[in-house]
Amino acid sequence: MRVIDVHSHVITDRYYSYIEKNHALLEDSMRLPQWSLEEMIEFMDQAGIAWTMLSLSSPHPYYPQNAREGIRVCREINEYCAFLKEKYPDRIGFQAVLPLPDVEAAIAEAEYAFDHLNANGVKLATNSRGQYLGDPELEPLFAELNSRKTVINIHPHRPEPLNQTVFTARVIPMFEFLCDTTRAVLNMIANGIIERYPDIKIIVPHCGAFLPNIADRAEGVLPFMYQLQLLEQEIRVKKQLKVLYYDTAGNPFPDLLPLLCRIAAPDHIMYGSDYPFTPAGACCQSLERLKRFLDEEPELKPWKEYILCKNAETLFGV
Repeated sequence: MRVIDVHSHVITDRYYSYIEKNHALLEDSMRLPQWSLEEMIEFMDQAGIAWTMLSLSSPHPYYPQNAREGIRVCREINEYCAFLKEKYPDRIGFQAVLPLPDVEAAIAEAEYAFDHLNANGVKLATNSRGQYLGDPELEPLFAELNSRKTVINIHPHRPEPLNQTVFTARVIPMFEFLCDTTRAVLNMIANGIIERYPDIKIIVPHCGAFLPNIADRAEGVLPFMYQLQLLEQEIRVKKQLKVLYYDTAGNPFPDLLPLLCRIAAPDHIMYGSDYPFTPAGACCQSLERLKRFLDEEPELKPWKEYILCKNAETLFGV
């Protein structure tokens, strides 16, 4: 069965050196893994992945003391990914990285990525040095992305500030990434981004983070806050969550994928490997387990081919 991976990462030497220069190799509490094109292709062949969507993970390449260099790094990453897509058009796509929180530079980079590099979409960090998705300053960028019917992968980032004395500051991906994804999506919902820009398609990673867990609570609390005039408008969280797309990166079974299906229709769920942050061997094992899990779940079995392939084919036109 054809498999499409919508959550795979690229790590270039230039990006690595920029992160190292800014003393941020351990910003997410874990060192960046090694990556090469040859090893990625080998992994794809081993796992049976026909096409992969490359994007940048975390740390986000923007540091105020070296902001101009960060803008250049984003351009170089995007141009390298465009080269890979041109070299392997049937196997590789990419979503451009934007140099937020500089909104003007981000818009310029998005225009360049679409008009000259044939990007498949953009990747946005949940927060860019404290500027969260849903921030009013991002309105011009979202208007531009909406006009282009953009597919966005959001990816968690270290929240700012983060108390260094708490345990979760030492294992950022385990907990803080899920919190930050949840925080960013709720912020977009609360600020009307999803309703105001309906032509943008947003992919939420890691089985929706904590969104499936708190959807009922949010659905109950927010209308009550509106009745108390603590919110300017009534917000229906579950309605907006159903508009979003989700990937299975992480450990989706036996609990997370069924939980995700409480807020998302199966035609909005897609496979994600999280390679190379998840090593190749673990990715292959996880993918095989996912296939078996989809075969064994009566409600999901009819959707197996869609989750592994067809939903992504439809969304990205591949």
